[in-house]
Amino acid sequence: MPTNSILILGGYGNTGRLIASLLLQETDCRLVVAGRSLVKAEAAAATLNAQAGSPRVTAAAADAADVSSLRRAMAGCSLAVIASSTADHVAEVARAALDTRTDYLDVQFATAKVHALQRLASEIEAAGCCFITDGGFHPGLPAALVRHAAAQFDHLQRAVVASVIKEDWKRVEIGISTAEEMVRELAGYQALEYRDGAWRQARWTSLWLPQMMDFGPPFGRQYAVPMFLEEMRGLPGLYPDLEAVSFNVGGFNWFVDMLVLPLAMVAMRIAPTQALGPMARWMLWGLQRFSRPPYGTVLRLEASGKVQGQPKRFDLTLSHADGYWFTAIPVVASLLQVLDGSARRPGLWFQASIVEPQRLLHDMQRMGIEIR
Repeated sequence: MPTNSILILGGYGNTGRLIASLLLQETDCRLVVAGRSLVKAEAAAATLNAQAGSPRVTAAAADAADVSSLRRAMAGCSLAVIASSTADHVAEVARAALDTRTDYLDVQFATAKVHALQRLASEIEAAGCCFITDGGFHPGLPAALVRHAAAQFDHLQRAVVASVIKEDWKRVEIGISTAEEMVRELAGYQALEYRDGAWRQARWTSLWLPQMMDFGPPFGRQYAVPMFLEEMRGLPGLYPDLEAVSFNVGGFNWFVDMLVLPLAMVAMRIAPTQALGPMARWMLWGLQRFSRPPYGTVLRLEASGKVQGQPKRFDLTLSHADGYWFTAIPVVASLLQVLDGSARRPGLWFQASIVEPQRLLHDMQRMGIEIR
């Protein structure tokens, strides 16, 4: 594999440091760990260099709100991985990447971020850059799993993907900016599912009497409610026989699900600026105070259709004990395809739509994702 230099913005954070560790393991790339704190970046680089046994990692100071600092950090890099909680500054980060002709992959879930990048799509393609958005496991994997399932059928008719995330939040260092992004998206998410030939608002029964799915041990049957991901939007166009497709998300814990999120939805509609900080602090407190074992992260696909005219069902379950590893591993598995050129194409892409699904699953399993 050719040697490249990769910038990881937020490289000393929970997800960024794991991405860096896996890139050292899986590639010959040189890395630049960057963030607002040069001291933290230097400490992370020293740890990673000790892990690699060679000085392949350097540190840089870069502020997502400061285009000039981003340009300096990206100079000489072929790719920038955005692993920081900086979705509000996507315009600045994208501008720096375009100015330096640096490819881009972000690990952020934010609807406004996707829309901002879509406004730049023609400029991205004209610059010859490959921009990949919505990296990680969700978003990032659900539509890829549906694409993988489609290859098992002559006619794919139904595909439901669902997740359950049970994290020991007391052991995780999570900043207020990350909590604010969570509140902003969860409070304003769209409960859309594809049925009857169009993307439609989920029926009230889907929200008040949610679908139960069997996630296997140790979680068993858990409820999951529809949550729209932009990467899913184009699937009915790819597979005309699809009658129903959706992504569904399980809950955190009773306190966050029943109290914090409903309150946040109301408060964020009435006074979004004033409510964001308090709701984020309530979210953090609720996650740390009321989350209970067993812990782990599971992504479940249930698909059905026909093969040679006969009904067939195809189920797939992916799991990992740690949600942050479950985010980092798909990112690096996707980057392996970008770095060797097989999945690198100019333009703006979703991770789930640009990767080759079978290879992605193989590489994720090799890196520690359990697949059943």
